[in-house]
Amino acid sequence: MKTVKQIADELGISKQKVYRFIVRNHITASSEVKQSKLYDEAAEKLIKQGFLEDQPYQKSHHEAHKNHINEPVRDVVSEAVIELLQKELEHKNEQLREKDRQIREKDKQISEMQAQLSVNQKLIDQEQQLRMVTERKFHLIEQQQDQEKQDTEEDKKWWQFWK
Repeated sequence: MKTVKQIADELGISKQKVYRFIVRNHITASSEVKQSKLYDEAAEKLIKQGFLEDQPYQKSHHEAHKNHINEPVRDVVSEAVIELLQKELEHKNEQLREKDRQIREKDKQISEMQAQLSVNQKLIDQEQQLRMVTERKFHLIEQQQDQEKQDTEEDKKWWQFWK
């Protein structure tokens, strides 16, 4: 990643010429740090090719301006744009493959969690049934004890009442 000044220094031309070339060919900066635009390798290559292959352009600058036709620069720009887009497409495809892998992993985790949830629901159901049976037994025992108590109270005579 290089700034306009760094590219201009390497080419031995003014940064204003480099900036004009960038604007004229619609080259976008990859990032910006403290108001300095940074250009990646593809953009740098495009700029350098434009100046190195474009020596006749410097001589016939006025003609090219009149016609707005600069085939060598357009070819270089097109090639650089295609190369840049191919790299970006490759990067996006790589990201998609990674996302697909993550989705498969998440699907696996979801399946495992659903299986565990099913097991837990069965355990809860069993626990509730067991509790219900236990409560019924407890209730029956209480009823039996109450019945026994009533039976023993009925068997007592009046003189045994205080015992």
